[in-house]
Formats: sequence, C-alpha cells, structure tokens
Amino acid sequence: MDSELIIIGSLVLGILIGKVISSNSNSSTKLLENKVDSIIEHLGVEFKPYKDTPEEVISALKNGERIKAIKLYRQFSGVGLKESSEIISHIEASPESVV
Repeated sequence: MDSELIIIGSLVLGILIGKVISSNSNSSTKLLENKVDSIIEHLGVEFKPYKDTPEEVISALKNGERIKAIKLYRQFSGVGLKESSEIISHIEASPESVV
C-alpha cells in the first residue's frame, strides 16, 4: 500500500510541476490528470484531496455563490486567489472529491 501512495504522490507532483512549467497547455494537463485518475481508480485507492474543505465553502458552492466560495476558501486555507479559484473549479467539476 505504501508503494501505491508513493506512486500516486509522484504522479500528483508531476502534474503540479507540469502546471507550473506550462500553464498554457491545459490540454496536456487535463490528459495527465485523466491518466492519474485512471491509475488511482485501477489501484482502488481512495483519493479525496479536498475532503477537509470547510462546510461554509461547500454550502456557498451549492448556493451558486462561486465568488463567496473562493473568498471563504482563501480565508480558511491562506492560499492565493489563483490557487483558490483553481481549487474551487476542481471541486465544482468533481464534487465527489470533497465527500
């Protein structure tokens, strides 16, 4: 199980590095994310990166208040505007990542 987590961590790190190096190549990033998702599913590992997202943020998203959700996420996590917006977008695209 530890080796699986190391593999997943390495893949996630690779995605993050890829995002930093080529922020304009969204299709490449999406392809990598899809591959990582497939590997995680194949290994049967539960990967919910935003499971500790505060309920206030989730509630704002459910109410269609995206801007409020971004502000709340920034307040709770201390991350910047861009990262917070990206995280909220990911949560909107895959709500199962917070359950």
